[in-house]
Amino acid sequence: MKSYIHAVTSSTLAWAGNIYDLVLITYTYEFLHQYLHLSYPELTLLFSLGLVGRVAGASIFGKLADKKGRKIISIVGTGGYSIFQIAFAFSTIFPIMALFRTIEGAFMGAQWTSGTVLAIEQVPPRKIQLINSIVQAGYALGYALTGITYLFIGSSLDSLTGYRIFMLTGGIPLAIVPYIAFKVSEKFHPVSTTFKINVKDYMDYFIKASFAMSGMFIAYLSIFSIYPDFAKFSGFSTYNVGFLMALANGIQAAAYVIFGKLSYIFGTFKLIYIGIITLLIAAFLSMPVLSIFKSISIMSSGVILYAFAVGFWPLISGIVASSVPSEVRAFITGTSYNIGAVAGGVISALLGVFIAYFGMTSLPYFINVINLASLSVVFVSMYTWPKKIETKNHEIAIK
Repeated sequence: MKSYIHAVTSSTLAWAGNIYDLVLITYTYEFLHQYLHLSYPELTLLFSLGLVGRVAGASIFGKLADKKGRKIISIVGTGGYSIFQIAFAFSTIFPIMALFRTIEGAFMGAQWTSGTVLAIEQVPPRKIQLINSIVQAGYALGYALTGITYLFIGSSLDSLTGYRIFMLTGGIPLAIVPYIAFKVSEKFHPVSTTFKINVKDYMDYFIKASFAMSGMFIAYLSIFSIYPDFAKFSGFSTYNVGFLMALANGIQAAAYVIFGKLSYIFGTFKLIYIGIITLLIAAFLSMPVLSIFKSISIMSSGVILYAFAVGFWPLISGIVASSVPSEVRAFITGTSYNIGAVAGGVISALLGVFIAYFGMTSLPYFINVINLASLSVVFVSMYTWPKKIETKNHEIAIK
């Protein structure tokens, strides 16, 4: 077995668990609103705090990963977010829930920052985009698993016990920790000198990466963070919601790998531009503003198309990782990614405020405008990306 297989497998699974724990709460909004009397702004804030915590986690643990190694931080991150997910399941007081959610988010940031780099640093340079896409497929896998969980035990969300059982499934990624500890090796060798990052040297990459990731997170979460509730409001049954989320994100996981392979044929940037255009079309179908498109079949098709088109997302993180040296890779990639996550979290929180004031009926107008604006930012960030890594003989083959 190739030495990097365990690193890729563990990083993919830990990332899937990361997303699973992040998203699981979105299926419980109705229960928490009725049982704990939490408002929609409070509910979407809880979701957003997981993303906010990620930035702090990515910054702090990213520096540690660049100094001490990726593996130990991956263990800490995976174990940490799993433990605090379990703690969150037993908390019913909003300030405590908010605190646990933020700490959980910090460990989520630690896992992504270290896990992704741990995997891609062990593969041949010509395979970086493909392996990065495989690892990032864990995002969609984790989201798909939330849909499957909801499909099978979502009906139990009518009691506190049922709610806790549902949320406790987020502790399962603890099982990945021993696998990382005993089966994963790393090529990174911590340096003995004091860690420093010269922001000036990488400012252009860092800013553009942060804007690109912010645009992607805002567009994606503006739809998927609220879609379970919006779908039920639009006439979807519990089964329809669970099945659609599982199917769409299963397709998204496959799309990550497909786009990774296609990047060697058609070019990374070209695929990103095509993906952006497709996302705008899919957003309009999944959140229709015209009554003629407001049907379960059309909306479902829009969600599935959106999930497939977003398959280019890992190509952006691959470009970022390929553009900076290993000494600062975890910090640059992790922090820019999680700054984007915070931007998405802010929008998710604003969605709760929007719904409270204007209701679900007006939501599609807001979502489509958000997608147009945020995806335009992604386009500009990628179009103006420094292309010095794009030489004819470059071993990473970014085109």
